[in-house]
Amino acid sequence: MKRVHIAPTLLDAQLAADALSSLGIVTHILNANAAGALGEVPFMQAQPEVWVDDDRQAARAREILAGLRNAPLRDEKICPQCGEANPGNFMSCWQCGGALPD
Repeated sequence: MKRVHIAPTLLDAQLAADALSSLGIVTHILNANAAGALGEVPFMQAQPEVWVDDDRQAARAREILAGLRNAPLRDEKICPQCGEANPGNFMSCWQCGGALPD
C-alpha cells in the first residue's frame, strides 16, 4: 500500500477515495477517526490519508487527484452586478447576493 493523499478533512479524503474508486483504483482511508486525538498526537499524524492497495497505481492515482484539484469550474456563471464567478448551480451570487442569469 502507498499513501497518495493527505487530506485536510475526512470529507476531502472521502471525495478523493471515491474519485479513485470510481476509476477502479482500490483505496483505503487511514486516520479516519484520528481527529479526536488532536492535541494528544502531532497534527500531521491525525490527518486523514488516502492509500491505494496496489503500489503500481500510486503514480496514476496522484495524477488523477492533481487533475481534479486543477480542474476548472464547470458551468460557471458570472454575476452581472459584481463580476464574481459562481458555480453553475447557484441562483444568486455568493458574494453580493445578486440574481444570476439562467
